[in-house]
Amino acid sequence: MALPLVIGIGIGVLIGDGLRPPAAEDTRTGTAPTARNEPVQLEYTDMPCDPGSSVLVLHSLEGAMSAEDVDVLLRYETMWVKHRENANPALRDQTALLTRRDDVCDAIVPDDPRFTQFVWIGPFQSAVAPSLCEALLKVVGKNCIPAQVVR
Repeated sequence: MALPLVIGIGIGVLIGDGLRPPAAEDTRTGTAPTARNEPVQLEYTDMPCDPGSSVLVLHSLEGAMSAEDVDVLLRYETMWVKHRENANPALRDQTALLTRRDDVCDAIVPDDPRFTQFVWIGPFQSAVAPSLCEALLKVVGKNCIPAQVVR
């Protein structure tokens, strides 16, 4: 009775293996991508704190978030900004940046000590910053905070 089940599973594996798509090939090198074994190294940037400028804070992160997840978030936000750059010229050549709590402008540091890293873009002129949230199709005050770096 178990023999038909084993045969069915074996046929399913053979058929399923034939349906599996081939590994994506890197068109630049002609090789299949390799699994990432080395740990992700995050690049941190000091936030510029020039009077009259603002940054768009996109995410306030807690320290428990893995470096791999932070990296995915940075790459996603950079991709989204590039996708939406035609909506406002000020978004051109912007990339999502990561800053540690100690390197964030004093006017932006939240009271809650759980937030240890910040994903942001900028700087921009303060008068323009709120409209950039709209250009990114984000909600001002929720997933896009136009923050003046000096108050």
